[in-house]
Amino acid sequence: MNKLFVWFYVRTFLTVALVLNTIAIAQEITLGKNTEIMFPQPDLPPTLFTMMTGTGATPCLTIRLPDDYDSTKTYPLLVYVPGFHGGPKGNIGNAQTIAGPKGWIVASVPLFKESIDKSEPAGGIIIGFQDYPVISRAYRIILGKIFELIPNIDREKSAMVGFSNGALTIAVLVSNQDEFILTHFKNFCFVDHGMFHLTDLHKKHARDCRFLVLVGDKEDYGRDLKIKRSQLLQEEWKLLGVNLKCQIMKNTGHEFYDRQMAIVGRWLRNETELESPALRDTTILR
Repeated sequence: MNKLFVWFYVRTFLTVALVLNTIAIAQEITLGKNTEIMFPQPDLPPTLFTMMTGTGATPCLTIRLPDDYDSTKTYPLLVYVPGFHGGPKGNIGNAQTIAGPKGWIVASVPLFKESIDKSEPAGGIIIGFQDYPVISRAYRIILGKIFELIPNIDREKSAMVGFSNGALTIAVLVSNQDEFILTHFKNFCFVDHGMFHLTDLHKKHARDCRFLVLVGDKEDYGRDLKIKRSQLLQEEWKLLGVNLKCQIMKNTGHEFYDRQMAIVGRWLRNETELESPALRDTTILR
């Protein structure tokens, strides 16, 4: 049998198999509906929600395909990492609000932490570097499931967005040069936290990524320090060629609602102006 014919046959077979597999996945993860995938013990450690509340909730990934999903095309993945204790399964609604109904696969995940020390500030809920091994293992399993189920994901455009404790989680992963995270996502947004945990962004995998640090301007505990640190980050990493942008959000405190999510959405779409003209802050750094 001709080698060229064999190669053509094998390539055609693999292409058809991939398309059929993708179609089957799209049918399993129903268009227009949220799909929940459970990860019972011992696959994952308990979520931060379980550790803080004592509620025995099974870790859960929530995912949704875009309304315009086509198995022959590629789509970026947006993963939203929530704040506070993260809840039992994240917040898929925020991911949908950021990305919109079309063009993006969206997902949300719960939070994880090594342990709780109630003598620490905020009762031990704040995520830090010592939690990295637990977070890394959990997200490799959870997010790895998405890439296993949906092969037509555009990694170069895929993004992780975190608010508060979720921003800390992403910062810990990125600063530890997590191989899985930095090879599956190239865009990272930190909303009103995480700026004190961002380091080593000049390293091999992180250097090619885009970063957005959003910080509100409303006066509250530590607000001045957050703004100064965010501004310094932009100037610091600019020197080493890292694409990190700081944005100070007008009339915003420690919050993440539709207006703030719209800013993230514009950044993901590479729009020049992130905040609407009526609310634009004259102190925005470019």
